[in-house]
Amino acid sequence: MFGEHLTVGEATLVAVFSITVVFLVLLAISYLIKLVAMVVNSMSKPKAAPAAAAPAKSAPAAEAAPAPKAEDNSALVAAITAAVACYLGKEPGSFVVKSITPLNTESDWSRLSRTSALH
Repeated sequence: MFGEHLTVGEATLVAVFSITVVFLVLLAISYLIKLVAMVVNSMSKPKAAPAAAAPAKSAPAAEAAPAPKAEDNSALVAAITAAVACYLGKEPGSFVVKSITPLNTESDWSRLSRTSALH
């Protein structure tokens, strides 16, 4: 079949077969990446649950921070303070949150630069 001269039909068959193999391999790689992501996420979730529960116990001490709006944001302030305390590795009562201002970023690039500056 594949001698010195190929007919148009044989060349088309080779091209279709080659393209099919390439796309099947790409599909297999895609599923492999999704599987690895699921395994990594399932391994990291049990570690995050106890860490989130620990700051919730010490959060009432941090509720003294003033809320910037007239509505009751004490639970939000306590959660943010507990998250900052957990990230810094300090007790929530060892520092004072003076203000909480949401950041409105215009692009993902500015968000990335802000988060990379933390590490």
